[in-house]
Amino acid sequence: MTQNVNVFRNEDGLKQALRDIREVREAFENVYVNDPSRTFNTDLIHTIEMRNLIDLAEAITLGALARDEFRGAHWRQEHQERKDENWLKHTLLSWNEGTPELWFKPSILEGAEKKYEPKIRSY
Repeated sequence: MTQNVNVFRNEDGLKQALRDIREVREAFENVYVNDPSRTFNTDLIHTIEMRNLIDLAEAITLGALARDEFRGAHWRQEHQERKDENWLKHTLLSWNEGTPELWFKPSILEGAEKKYEPKIRSY
């Protein structure tokens, strides 16, 4: 994630990250918790957290691949322009029987958000 899904991203790196994440997910299927205790089982907690991190990494990477634009902390090497007409929306992900599905929700600019109109940020 640090190498391929950082602020500065490109399609090849994102695709490599997705392959790596899916490889880790497959290897994770063989993970087991050795500690049988039912209280304060940090091994179990770390295992659950690892599964959550794998899910989160895949969600972030799929969302980054879908967005063909430049926006704030999402900088795509091949897409150096901001595209508010297409991408002023939230990227969401649902898991449907183990398969990730991206969907989008429009950003509604009102209240505090309206005070801070979207604008180009540069690094």
